Amino acid sequence: METSSNEPKPIHSGLTLRLKPISSHLLQAVVEVSPQTVKALHKQALSLYAKNIQPHGLREITLPEEIVEQEHAIEIRRNIKKFIFKHFVLDYLLNQISAKKITFANHPRLTKMELEPNGRACYSFDISVAASIPLKEWKLFSFKSPRRKRYKDLDKQVDLFIRNEQELHKKQNQKRVESGDWVNFEAVFVNENKQAILPLNKATLWMKVNTKYVERPFQKLFIGKQTGDTFFANAIPIDEELRDTLSHHSNFLVTVKSITKGGNISIEAFKLIFKLKNKSELHRKLIEVFSYRNDISQRRSIIEEVFHLLFSKHRFEIPKHLIIRKQESLLLTLKNQPDYQVYKAQRDFGEKITMLSEKLLKEEILIDQIAYKENIRVARKDIRHYLSLFNNNRLREFVYFKPSFEPIEENELPMHEGYLKQAVLREKTLNHIISSLAG
Repeated sequence: METSSNEPKPIHSGLTLRLKPISSHLLQAVVEVSPQTVKALHKQALSLYAKNIQPHGLREITLPEEIVEQEHAIEIRRNIKKFIFKHFVLDYLLNQISAKKITFANHPRLTKMELEPNGRACYSFDISVAASIPLKEWKLFSFKSPRRKRYKDLDKQVDLFIRNEQELHKKQNQKRVESGDWVNFEAVFVNENKQAILPLNKATLWMKVNTKYVERPFQKLFIGKQTGDTFFANAIPIDEELRDTLSHHSNFLVTVKSITKGGNISIEAFKLIFKLKNKSELHRKLIEVFSYRNDISQRRSIIEEVFHLLFSKHRFEIPKHLIIRKQESLLLTLKNQPDYQVYKAQRDFGEKITMLSEKLLKEEILIDQIAYKENIRVARKDIRHYLSLFNNNRLREFVYFKPSFEPIEENELPMHEGYLKQAVLREKTLNHIISSLAG
């Protein structure tokens, strides 16, 4: 099976991970950040506060850092903890969990973050661990794929779709960032002299650029840029709720690593995603999202049948506390939808949420364990291919696993690579399973 690519992995210098089993279903993870890293950030924070805090009645004065430390020590410590968490810790944790092939259910839950007297920062998480499933020789299972509808009109629709996508692709500027594109970029924290404060700590982020309706200052910086271009930004809006002074009053050196065009998909890239060899295979694959029965696409029917087959051979239970956690996540998302009150009013609403939560957990856990068993890895090209499927309403039907319940195509904040990789790994594994069973 596939091994890791030759692409460089994100560097997280000064971070280490300690794992401690609490029970058969709970793991405590502690991410430790070195005193040297914290000290560098503390020095920058003091400088920022000294230059930006104006004493009452005085203007354009830089306060001595000793006074700043005395008056704002608690606030500075709080900002440093938030900054480290946002820019490094969670991404590092997710990458480490994946590298160690730990099958976990739900999102890691932060329980504590603190700066210790020795200068080290510690972030504690509770991770719900899924029990190991004895995997059978699933590649030998007999699988009959649901058939497409035989309407000739569907074939014409697919041919027209291919022609339109190819024409749109030709009209796009493939080298420069335009509104609607996805960009992959690295951000390095720098001081007022534009020197890297933590040169080995590069945040690897992905973001959809959308300046069509609302001009966001940070997104606007990317318009017209090419792969390899660099520029300085005075903020990286990773998490607008978890605000900190360091993130919003400092500079970052941003480097564009890759551009994934929006609006339409490259047919050649689509063929690479599903390993299609010729026009006939391309046509058959696209038919999956054009052929519908009872409002369900052939693609979704194939996935449902695959999971039905896998679960019939692999029987396992999901602990109740894991289901409750998943329900909480589902409900938080549903509450933001306009039809939430309508759904909630239905008599069996609670039962449906419970069943859906259990179903999603079973699928994720089984897929993760197959991914680790098959040694499937995610390269950055896989993330580009995955994101390109969101460019078209039809093609979105090919995406089954998403990073969260929120529509990823509507999220225009930068996302850490570790956050995306888990969903991409699951999607890549699902495609591998379907291809193996159908072959």
